[in-house]
Amino acid sequence: MAKLSSKGLMGIALVLSFVTAVLVYNFLKQNAQKPAVITGQPVVTAKIDIPAKTIITAAMVKESRVPSEYIQTGAIRELPRVLGMVTSEVIVSGEQILERRLFTDKKQAGFSGVIPAGKRAMTVGVSDITGVAGLLKAGDSVDAIVTFDQQVVGDNVGQLLLQNVLVLAVNRDSEVTQDRDPKRDSPKEAGVVKVATVTLAVSPEDATQIAIAEEKGKLRFALRPYLPETGVAIKQAVTPTSIVGVHKSPIQTGKEQQTSAVPAASPAPAVGTTGKGTKSLTGIPVIRGTKTE
Repeated sequence: MAKLSSKGLMGIALVLSFVTAVLVYNFLKQNAQKPAVITGQPVVTAKIDIPAKTIITAAMVKESRVPSEYIQTGAIRELPRVLGMVTSEVIVSGEQILERRLFTDKKQAGFSGVIPAGKRAMTVGVSDITGVAGLLKAGDSVDAIVTFDQQVVGDNVGQLLLQNVLVLAVNRDSEVTQDRDPKRDSPKEAGVVKVATVTLAVSPEDATQIAIAEEKGKLRFALRPYLPETGVAIKQAVTPTSIVGVHKSPIQTGKEQQTSAVPAASPAPAVGTTGKGTKSLTGIPVIRGTKTE
């Protein structure tokens, strides 16, 4: 067998290198054209740590592929389902979003879930008179009116305190014992007053006003119409004088006229003393026997 020259070996090496390069190129090209095979099932996971009582946004979650055996029970599979929901507890980054860790309805959070944003729930006591005869119910809107007597503010004053306040809850089942006038109340009514509680959604500032109004004055509620109204009434304090003006009692006026018509009494005469020690009125003669003093 004849030995190959160095040029022949070089040619064979070049041919083999070219063939190898073509094979590698074709292999890489075929693999690049094939889409990557993703295994597992879609599930929604947290992209960041999500605190409790937080509304979930698209920036907080993502859709991931997880093997079926690793998907937890109750995991949410579709991303749009979690958007806008509120977390009931902390969810760690990378953790699967479970239905039991979300509030699908705000009412699931308890009574605090029905309080509007920026408001506070405040409860006040009302009677059949101050609470619109027990006709209030959750979802109604009321105006709050406060009255103070003259011992508190120097005059009997009433004012429209708050307007368009949302009623969150009403409880009519409570009764309290109160001192009643036995002459005015029947035996069945004496000592028992039906009292309800009304819970309102108010701002923190309004809550302080209601607290002082209930403590130092009297609160009454006026029920607003079912259809909403955009107008706002003017808040102006009202006094008895501003309603009917200044009036004098006719009896008192008659007494004043009689007093002014009576003439002033003349001064009483001075009392003097005689020379003999006998007291006499000045200008009045005193007759003793045949003598006149």
